[in-house]
Amino acid sequence: MEVIALALLTSWVSAAETEVLSGKEIVQRCHYKYAGDDQRSHLLVTSELTNGKKISNEYIRLWKNYGGKDGVVDKVILYTTSAHNQGLAFMRWGYVKGSKRLADQWVYLPETRVVKRISKRSPDEMDWGFSDDDLHVRDIDEDDHRFIEVRTVGEKSFYVVESRPKHDHVYGKRIVWFSKEDDWKRCVESRIDYFDKEMKMVKTQRFTWQNIEGVWVWKTAVIKNFRADSTTVYEVTNIEVNVGLKDREFTARALARGYQH
Repeated sequence: MEVIALALLTSWVSAAETEVLSGKEIVQRCHYKYAGDDQRSHLLVTSELTNGKKISNEYIRLWKNYGGKDGVVDKVILYTTSAHNQGLAFMRWGYVKGSKRLADQWVYLPETRVVKRISKRSPDEMDWGFSDDDLHVRDIDEDDHRFIEVRTVGEKSFYVVESRPKHDHVYGKRIVWFSKEDDWKRCVESRIDYFDKEMKMVKTQRFTWQNIEGVWVWKTAVIKNFRADSTTVYEVTNIEVNVGLKDREFTARALARGYQH
């Protein structure tokens, strides 16, 4: 038994390259992946609600990375292609930490032909999918990160890290599962469990990824909301990266005009 334990320990040290693992180190290496300068893709969002009803919406998604220039992290625009709400469009601008600005968000309503600014939504008001806080890319020092363990499920192993916000936040903590790989470059975020301030798990997210020309992009994201008893699935297809999207494609005018390819 001692020989087996020693062999397992030796294998672990080799896989970790003799480094002392910390939660912060794992997050730094596995969470912050190169997403490219911009992306163009198709997005299918399917929500199964409490009553068993399924709602599906299809979008053309444009995303551009600003990297903090003029305080902007990124911009995204979604053009609805579903027949039941044709013409509806949504745009979001995200800002860097310290700017003290909430994300700017707009929606274009085809029935009134008006672009309307919308406010940030509370996670408590979201019965499906991502909340605005989930979409915000948190700086690594916004949280305290603690490495919990390596957990094996089937044939796959994961680094499990607890991240607690240093300041007031909508969640009490997040437990994040990162895939344990032979090469740190292939380590990605596989699952996030969200807990409220009373430390009750409110939802979980599971991801699959694809690497396109060195750019990491979601393939699927599945979100289970335990409070609302709902499940939302995001599927990304027809992905193009580093296509040279222009700033003018992320304006209220572009939102009202509709997708131009």
